[in-house]
Amino acid sequence: MIDLSPQPQDKGSGSGAAHPAPGSDPVRHEREERKRVGPRWLPTHDVAEGAVRRLSRWAGPVALLATLCLLGWWIIH
Repeated sequence: MIDLSPQPQDKGSGSGAAHPAPGSDPVRHEREERKRVGPRWLPTHDVAEGAVRRLSRWAGPVALLATLCLLGWWIIH
């Protein structure tokens, strides 16, 4: 037969006590990021990710504009 008795962790579930909120990650300050090891000319991961996002955001419009310009040049000449 299957044991249907409440498990030990379920005994306190009927009480109205709320569980504490989960903790958040510690906040990193800019000064702490500058204390990294290695050459200063290497960008941090956050800076590199921001640059990739900016490049990818503008890649589509630039490709569309270049295609339209090439098509216009090809039709006119």
